[in-house]
Amino acid sequence: MMPLRMGSSVLLVAGLLLHADTAWAHKPIFADDAAKDAAHAVPVKDVDVSMVAYHAVTPQSPRVWIAFEGKKGKEIELQLGVPRLERFKDARPSAAVIGPGLPQWKGDFDVPPGLGGVVFRTAAGAEPKTFHEPFTGTNSWLFEKQKLVLPETGRYYLVGYLPGRADGKFWLAFGFKEAYGLRDWLRLPAWIAKVRRFHEVGGMPRWVWVLGALATAAAVW
Repeated sequence: MMPLRMGSSVLLVAGLLLHADTAWAHKPIFADDAAKDAAHAVPVKDVDVSMVAYHAVTPQSPRVWIAFEGKKGKEIELQLGVPRLERFKDARPSAAVIGPGLPQWKGDFDVPPGLGGVVFRTAAGAEPKTFHEPFTGTNSWLFEKQKLVLPETGRYYLVGYLPGRADGKFWLAFGFKEAYGLRDWLRLPAWIAKVRRFHEVGGMPRWVWVLGALATAAAVW
């Protein structure tokens, strides 16, 4: 019965954290340099599930690509952010939705043949808001949410990038549905450590140590 008690305790504490005054319910995607084009896009089974892709721009990997199967009439929701670091204060990321039925592609990178695309440019929008994420203890500049209704059924791509910059960092969040299981909760400490490194924040939030202590106590009990 001890594994059940431990799992129940972890889920209870994690559930309370998730549904408190925190906004972090996204599953993270750490593609690094692997998702640099359509051929290597990270596949997502359900684009409605809340996820966030963290990307450090390099000359070898200037963009991050996410692939999903979309249905006609489905509304896609996405949001961009930049770690709140002084050297990135002028960074203005863009996101593109690439797929069938969209306007002719006129962007500055290649897309699969026969597909169109729509670009959301933060450079032309409102100034970003400062955002503190208490669950991970990180700070970002947060840009306005964007939405798009898919015109056809087929394979689509979400692409995040930093126009005019050869380096920098940004994150691309999409979806709205929380879908955390026990396995995900057990991976949280490692995930949060990577998110904090991405934002260049040391250490770990206090709640992670509390959760670990409660889980250990539940296992012993």
